[in-house]
Amino acid sequence: MRSFVLAVSLSAAAMFAAAPAIAGDFAERAILGFSEDGGRFAFEEFGIQDGSGFPYANLFVIDTKKDSWVDGTPIRIRLDDETKTLAAARQAAAAQAAPLLKSIDQPGTLLASNPITESGRDPYRIVFKRHAPQQLAGPDLTVELETIPLAAPGNDDPSYKTQGFRLLLKTEDGTTVLHEDEALPASRGTALDYRINDVVIHQRFGQPATLVVLVMVLTRGFEGPDGRYLAVTAPLP
Repeated sequence: MRSFVLAVSLSAAAMFAAAPAIAGDFAERAILGFSEDGGRFAFEEFGIQDGSGFPYANLFVIDTKKDSWVDGTPIRIRLDDETKTLAAARQAAAAQAAPLLKSIDQPGTLLASNPITESGRDPYRIVFKRHAPQQLAGPDLTVELETIPLAAPGNDDPSYKTQGFRLLLKTEDGTTVLHEDEALPASRGTALDYRINDVVIHQRFGQPATLVVLVMVLTRGFEGPDGRYLAVTAPLP
């Protein structure tokens, strides 16, 4: 029996040794919600940084009318101590962001989600309805993402083919360009690819809705590609 256990242990060790030592850091995300009028949207990304093992939390507040960060954000916290907890990093980010989050009191509605861990889904296309069919009939809406080859600031390795993206909303009335990169911002890092992660809406009775698409950006990391998030916002009649 002892020789059998030893053989299994050696076999397992050989299997793991043969596996590629490639790891990445794919952030989790938390949707914090909207202001009452839909003019602001907040979300958080957090995780353990690859290579260093340091916990981090980044908190974003978006002006949905301008589709841009609110002054004072993003708030980026990294605790440069691998013994510190992820909860501590998130608490520090929340404390710093507290004045900006006072008006964020509407959860919004998650219409569709396509996490990177789900198999068999198209990362560049997501189809959804604005309301539950049992609640209110309505047509399908589609968000599609197209990559655009663009040079990234600071990318000193030509083997990394960097990309921007174009985001389209398709409805019965036609196609609307929600976002189109003309250049890559330095804040995005070495962006290699993208995928649609979530579609969120804030709907007010008798008023235009606010649509948010969370896009995961796959960037050059220390031990492999890393995953981070950005938000694209737009009014929806």
